[in-house]
Amino acid sequence: KTLDPSTPVTILYRDLRSYGFRERVYRQARDLGVRFLQYAPEAPPEVGIHDSRLRVQLRVQPEGMPVELSAGRVVLSTGIDPNPENPRLSRLLKVPLTRDGFFLEAHAKLRPVDFAAEGVFVCGLAHSPRAIEESMEQARAAAVRVVGLLSKPSLWSTPIVATVNPRLCSACGVCVESCPFGARQLDLERGCAEVIEVLCQGCGACVAACPNKASQQRGFAFREIAQMVEVAIP
Repeated sequence: KTLDPSTPVTILYRDLRSYGFRERVYRQARDLGVRFLQYAPEAPPEVGIHDSRLRVQLRVQPEGMPVELSAGRVVLSTGIDPNPENPRLSRLLKVPLTRDGFFLEAHAKLRPVDFAAEGVFVCGLAHSPRAIEESMEQARAAAVRVVGLLSKPSLWSTPIVATVNPRLCSACGVCVESCPFGARQLDLERGCAEVIEVLCQGCGACVAACPNKASQQRGFAFREIAQMVEVAIP
């Protein structure tokens, strides 16, 4: 539009989001005369050739008014879909996905590149559709978080991590499957499960899932809970 102001430009869209400084780009396009027409997803535009010319027909929202455009060129924007391998990777790393299939961070404001599972980070198109500038900034943030972990001489773990009584453990693997942080593994030589303490967040999922009561959680053992109940209820 800047190169040839006389050229009519129309953008057809379902949903338009111009967050942050991108609002300035949208306003600039409007000031130059670019038209924005919204259509409903259930009634997409139809492109055809009439009288040897491209014609685009659509119903403009919100009234649903029919509009026909004569076009010299129809350009389709490229949509971004999540990687089809995301569900498998999600199960492997024990990290959540959004309903659209992208990876879900621990907190959008406080921990935007972290997962609840310690030591696993997200950035770029794995997180959501975004521009290259945003992907680069997220990658830098994730790199800083990684450096922050690797630069420490030692790591602190939560004091309420789970434990395993090898005499009661049958190595059934139920606790490994139930752990959302990947902090459980089977020790085939010992014939029992073991806890990776630096990954354990003390959620207690493995304790609840263990059929043999071989898993305990420090600070929340059965005897400790029983004593609390006895004190609370004389």
